[in-house]
Amino acid sequence: MTRTTPPSDTELRAAVQRFLIPGTLDDVRPLRRGHIHDTFVSTWNDGGVARRYLHQRMNDKVFQDIPAVMHNIETVSRHLRRKMSGARTLDGFQVLDLVPTREKRSYLVTDAGPWRTYNFIEDTESRDHCQTPEQAYEAARAFGWFQAQLADLDAEWLRETLPRFFSTPHRLQQFEDALAEDPLNRAEACMREVRFAQTRRETAFVVDRLLQSGEIPVRTVHGDTKLNNVLFCCRSGRARCIVDLDTCMPGYALYDFGDLVRFTAATSDEDERDLGRVGTDMTLYRALVAGYLDGTRGALSRTEVELMPFAARLVTYTIGLRFLTDHLAGDVYFKVHRDGHNLDRARVQFAMVERMEEMADEMAVKIG
Repeated sequence: MTRTTPPSDTELRAAVQRFLIPGTLDDVRPLRRGHIHDTFVSTWNDGGVARRYLHQRMNDKVFQDIPAVMHNIETVSRHLRRKMSGARTLDGFQVLDLVPTREKRSYLVTDAGPWRTYNFIEDTESRDHCQTPEQAYEAARAFGWFQAQLADLDAEWLRETLPRFFSTPHRLQQFEDALAEDPLNRAEACMREVRFAQTRRETAFVVDRLLQSGEIPVRTVHGDTKLNNVLFCCRSGRARCIVDLDTCMPGYALYDFGDLVRFTAATSDEDERDLGRVGTDMTLYRALVAGYLDGTRGALSRTEVELMPFAARLVTYTIGLRFLTDHLAGDVYFKVHRDGHNLDRARVQFAMVERMEEMADEMAVKIG
């Protein structure tokens, strides 16, 4: 099991040098990114040419089946590569390529934890905040493209690395269990959030029932469609690459769209304490709808399209449940940087749900 403490410089340098990278290692330093893994960027001298690579020490406390995670990433990447038929890009997008270990494996296991390495895509940047409708459109088009390219990948080929990850009823049950256990006696101080979650209980079951009835299909999904999981070209501003494929597995396409809205169209930070600043930017929302529909190119069913605004509310509610559950359980899943951090995050999600409910008519997607 991966230690919670950062790897030493010796451990870090030893790990990255076990990947099949030409040249000599010049430098490796941390890159603060995401809630789950530890990420680093290295620079190598290859015959006088500097090349960079991205390394991650994977969190095997969260992702307990690392072989399954890497199987899914390899399967999805191979499928996308096959579609490209030798071309460097497809529709302007490129695939994030894994770098094998010196033993030709996709990942490495050390005493400090499991590691993987990717080629660093130069001339790109990620963004934590959406600044323009054009950026929102590009991000949505990228995730829509990703969904469309995987439409013919049988989801049964992928493994469920996080059981019931996309199931809101499962998240509701986890919340109810944490509330009943309340190991740190935190429930009393957040009863407003608890009641908010409980009063919307019935909405948790809508999508699962549609999946069970076959009214919407199970698809291969990305599962973490935050804006900062898109790499944008520094020169053109166009979306170039989708990253962080850890949660690629069987799910429903609406989850991807809902999480995209939740993160990208938010009017505040995910952990904003001033709830008066929380909401959904409707200009960005409309750009996300347009981009996702353009990217999927008709791959979505009519029912899926109609449910897009509901999915935004549902996924935001679901993520709020997860943050609140983690707060009640003692902050065991998401990284926190201050007392009550997960509670602050939950409050933001629930406030967004409330605003979306007020704007339900305005958020409706017109078909035809």
